[in-house]
Amino acid sequence: MKIYLQLGVAILCFLTACSGPSPTLEQIALNDRGVAEMGRYEYSKAHDTFSEVVQNAPSWLEGRVNLAIATLNRQTEGDENRALDIVSDVLAEEPDHTRALYVSGMIHLYLGKPEQATPFLSRVIEMDPDDAYAAYFLGQSYLQLGDNETASRWFLKTVELEPYLRSAYWAGSQALRRIDRIDESESLLEDYQRFAPNPAARLAGFSYTRMGLKAEALSVSVENLEHIAFKPQGVLFAEPQSIDIEGSVSSVTVVDINGDEEYEYLLSGEGRHIIHQGSKSRPLSVENTGVALWGDVNDDGEVDLVLCGEAGSYIYYQQDGEFGQATTLSEQACVAGALFDADHDGDLDVTVTGPAGNQLLSNNRDGTFRDIAPQMGLTGEPGHQLLVVDLDADRDLDIVVLGAQKNNVWRNDRTWQYQDYQGLEDFSGTALRAATSADVDADGHQEIYGVDQGGSVLAWRFDGRDWMRRTVTSNPEAPFGETAELAVADFDGDGQPELMRSYPGGFDIIDPRVGKVVHSQKVTGLRSAIITNVEPAKGPSILTLDSSGVTYWPPGPGRFEFLAVVPSGRSEADQMRSNASGIGTQTKVRTAGRWTVDLVMDSHSGPGQSLMPLTVGLAGKKSADYIALTWSDGVTQTELDLASGSLHVISETQRQLASCPVVFVWDGQEYRFVTDVLGVAGMGFFTAPGEVAEPRPFERYLLEPGVLRERSGKYHVKLTEPMEENAYLDAATIHVYDMPNDWSMVLDERMGEGVTGRPITFRRSVDPSRVTDVKGVEVTSLVLSENRKAPHPGDVDARFIGLLADDQTLTMEFDEPIETVGATLVADGWVEYPYSQTVFAAWQAGLRYRSVSIETRDESGNWQLFTREFGYPAGMPRKMALPLEGLPEGTTALRLSSNLEIYWDRLRIVYEANAENIIHHVIEPTQVRVARTGFPKRSNAAQNVPHYDYTDRSPYWDTKSQRGFYTLLGDATPLVEKLDGAMAIIGGGEEIHLEFPALPEPEEKLNRHFVLDFRGWAKDMDLYTRDGETVGPLPDPDYADKTRRDLLHARYNVRFQEGM
Repeated sequence: MKIYLQLGVAILCFLTACSGPSPTLEQIALNDRGVAEMGRYEYSKAHDTFSEVVQNAPSWLEGRVNLAIATLNRQTEGDENRALDIVSDVLAEEPDHTRALYVSGMIHLYLGKPEQATPFLSRVIEMDPDDAYAAYFLGQSYLQLGDNETASRWFLKTVELEPYLRSAYWAGSQALRRIDRIDESESLLEDYQRFAPNPAARLAGFSYTRMGLKAEALSVSVENLEHIAFKPQGVLFAEPQSIDIEGSVSSVTVVDINGDEEYEYLLSGEGRHIIHQGSKSRPLSVENTGVALWGDVNDDGEVDLVLCGEAGSYIYYQQDGEFGQATTLSEQACVAGALFDADHDGDLDVTVTGPAGNQLLSNNRDGTFRDIAPQMGLTGEPGHQLLVVDLDADRDLDIVVLGAQKNNVWRNDRTWQYQDYQGLEDFSGTALRAATSADVDADGHQEIYGVDQGGSVLAWRFDGRDWMRRTVTSNPEAPFGETAELAVADFDGDGQPELMRSYPGGFDIIDPRVGKVVHSQKVTGLRSAIITNVEPAKGPSILTLDSSGVTYWPPGPGRFEFLAVVPSGRSEADQMRSNASGIGTQTKVRTAGRWTVDLVMDSHSGPGQSLMPLTVGLAGKKSADYIALTWSDGVTQTELDLASGSLHVISETQRQLASCPVVFVWDGQEYRFVTDVLGVAGMGFFTAPGEVAEPRPFERYLLEPGVLRERSGKYHVKLTEPMEENAYLDAATIHVYDMPNDWSMVLDERMGEGVTGRPITFRRSVDPSRVTDVKGVEVTSLVLSENRKAPHPGDVDARFIGLLADDQTLTMEFDEPIETVGATLVADGWVEYPYSQTVFAAWQAGLRYRSVSIETRDESGNWQLFTREFGYPAGMPRKMALPLEGLPEGTTALRLSSNLEIYWDRLRIVYEANAENIIHHVIEPTQVRVARTGFPKRSNAAQNVPHYDYTDRSPYWDTKSQRGFYTLLGDATPLVEKLDGAMAIIGGGEEIHLEFPALPEPEEKLNRHFVLDFRGWAKDMDLYTRDGETVGPLPDPDYADKTRRDLLHARYNVRFQEGM
């Protein structure tokens, strides 16, 4: 039975006073289609749909406002002004149209005109004083105007109206700090941090669904919306079924061994292992005993088995459906363990505990492991249970070990750094038989649940400030005995997790929110009870080991249907960043306004580790609105409209998360993709534990002839961020070199040391007569012209992005010895950049990314090292140059070698000389604008040649924003017009548009070269990038005019962003 509510025209009438004539049913249906398209981020389609609505019903004001909203979000050039014209016409007809007023205010604020936004937003609040978004953006208007007192008042009002609107806490904290109300500022900041992991918390910003309800397209159709669905009648568990297994069974785990989406039990005991599925059983022929831990340890697509027992820990790799010989991981006795990616390098590590303490066996990714627990201080005391969970909501997994004397809790600080967890001293000192974790209240913080010596269930919950302990429920009525286990699952499908507590007399299902036992099952002589998801669509079942043997308790009819999900780091891509089993993936499922939070990690407190689907109850809904996943590498991903009653395998989307800001220029027809820049200026890039690369805060790029054309008397250049990273632009100029037609130039540019960016002019060049690769195969024809076709660099090490399995070597031979005066190596090429995580992963495997070294050969055929690791082409296709100063006389060949995935497109020697009659112009921008224009579509041609299409931009992508203040949308010229330390800051999906005054065409006898000169930095959000979660700390160059910089930042860099 279901209860329904009628929703429709009344809602919109309440918001807008139902202005204008009523639309027809056909117009309503067309409007509804546009609303749905907006919900799918199909803004161009929605614009076309609402245009048709307005054409058919021009007097219907609500349709016109919907069109304005779609126009604003479409983000083509001039759309902001078009949207403003539409709502201005609406206000001319109805001056107090609330949505039109609000959208007008938002557009003015978007365009960087807070003084014009303020009257509109103030009027909206007069009409609707409970609108938290209007209060927040009015506060933003005053913040941009420099009125911090008034701004702080509106931010505090926002918090009062909507406590979950996190943006107001941060902005309010900053505004209060600027007027020296420090205590209030710190209090707001604490609240901001407390709400950080809560999925119910919201952010405000200039993107659809983040600007408030009045800036969303609204439907006016009358439809039946499901409000409450009553739980189906019947019992929680059906009649138990006995599983016929000879002999005693001491432990059970669940896994899909052969990848057919049918799940088996592994029943272990009496020195043997039995695989059971349905009514069939077969032995698993492995020689060691112990409890099973399941996961794809070598990422080959087949699940592997780790056994943890008295004789130690052993791994059995599965290949072609068979488990091979055991590989010894450790001979130290083990009673419990877990597989997880402890160091975020894309593979599974093994952590175990036992009578001698703990081991953390780090996966070297070559089939070997090493114990790093002693050097990390993780050995601890003897333990009897392991729990792996993200306790501090920072996207990595912490370690909890239950011991006889105390419980150890270690916080993962990455790069093999663990610290004692502060604040859980009460938990550490409480003797527990079992523990598990769950985010029952879906606030983004995992709670810890434990069974004490008397059988009572205790909970430790973090409220954003402190860990608090409470008693969930007291001990069971039956004698508790020595056995105790805990696990977490949603058993009835209402989207709320329950606890399962087992003891010798049976098991209880407990609502952890109120401590009520919602189901109690007597089982004589119970030794263990585990949750199994072998029927995923029906939700969790239970398997018990008891005095009668092995018993299966199947799902009963008294529950809703379930959504079942199997996250997998494996995809069709050649390289992965998360482990193939998806272990450690965090999920947040949104259904009808409710969140359900889970983690791909066996929640059962017993010693083994199952690998089975996540099951999420949808409380009678046919599908989830969406599921947000955070993979073990920190990458986020969203999947929509997943239906209940089905098993959904979700593979991690392999995409370019970071590289460098991407440049487009106007070529006379369109904005043409050129390359990326400022890769040399990456901040926080990991090189070794405790060490980061030193950024070089400038890069110059030589445009190809004829690429840059004037448009209405201006050169247009766009610096965009189509990835999950930030760009910080201090200044940008165009250098123009007009030189005689028989002269040319390159730049002293590359990723490496000693780079000046200066022009290198030349008239003479020489191509190599013969080029061979590492195998002696001639590849000369591939490197004599720039055509995006390079010699094959060699096989890539599948474990590490951008790292070759063997060194790439190219030998360039010349018919005559290279002249030593002015000789310069010029190379066209591109490189596949690694990430901080992959550099760390290679480092912990004993490998290092090595840039290019050069050897020289003399006329006698002798080779010698000329320069070691000078650098490489710094990103996407570009020219690099290396002056060969000190080149030995008589050099007839050069040999380039590196283990980086570099594609050498063209190789040659040029001879630098001083050109006469060069005319040099430096052009500064006259207009700089920051805009949110979306994500240009990326495609890769052969050999990973990238291309971005500016005409095909997606307004939405699964990217996060670093926490902090960005440059206001609109004019940013003062930030970029001078090299002064003041910088324009943009994030993913945004751009800095620059316009420079065009020069007259050069004389016919001269050829023109354009050089783009960028002064700035970039920073990505990789887990191992230093300060990758935040906009700051900002660069502080020696040349900075600190007074000017601080004033400009206070005026322009006040747009707060964070998260998805």
